[in-house]
Amino acid sequence: MLPTFPFLKGFILGFITAAFMVTIAWLVLVSSGSYGWSLGKMGEEFTAEAATSSARRRQGWRLVNGIYFDRHGDIDHVLIGPGGVFVIESKFMTGQCRVVGTRVVGVTGREPISQAHDGARKVEKMLKYGSGRFDVTVLPVAVIWGPGRIKMDGGWQMVDGVLLCDGPENEQWLGELGGQVLDLEVVGKIQEFLVGHVEGQVTVDR
Repeated sequence: MLPTFPFLKGFILGFITAAFMVTIAWLVLVSSGSYGWSLGKMGEEFTAEAATSSARRRQGWRLVNGIYFDRHGDIDHVLIGPGGVFVIESKFMTGQCRVVGTRVVGVTGREPISQAHDGARKVEKMLKYGSGRFDVTVLPVAVIWGPGRIKMDGGWQMVDGVLLCDGPENEQWLGELGGQVLDLEVVGKIQEFLVGHVEGQVTVDR
């Protein structure tokens, strides 16, 4: 069934082989859970880039990533700056998701509204009652990226006390991150405290 021209025959055989290998790799990613993990990392990277642009860093905003609580999961980001402290959970969705009541349905992994609430509560407790004794309120944020994200008027909406954001509309929702005025010295101390916690995880999690 293949053409008799050697060059064309080789090209077609190579194309079929490459397509087969891509299909196998895709199936392995999906079945192993690596696909979902890769999308999650993509969402986290997009949020980190938006939240700590060079202009925002000059304003004093700082980001600490990957805070882990033993047996209670991890927190994608803690954003600290002149407008306060925020726990941010990031999602990247290929399939369509939507808000139903006080939850986002159709997401891969943990539901982001409850996850952001839980993360903000844990970080606030750690900051208030840890060695730093920071008298701060930590506010929850969920950011969704990808073709399945929720598109909202103004780029954000409040859902059960969580700022739910349409990732690419970051010029809109970043302006809503303000709850408590912090001076830059306090911002630096909170960042240092959280970075110390992250670095200590290497020992704690073994």
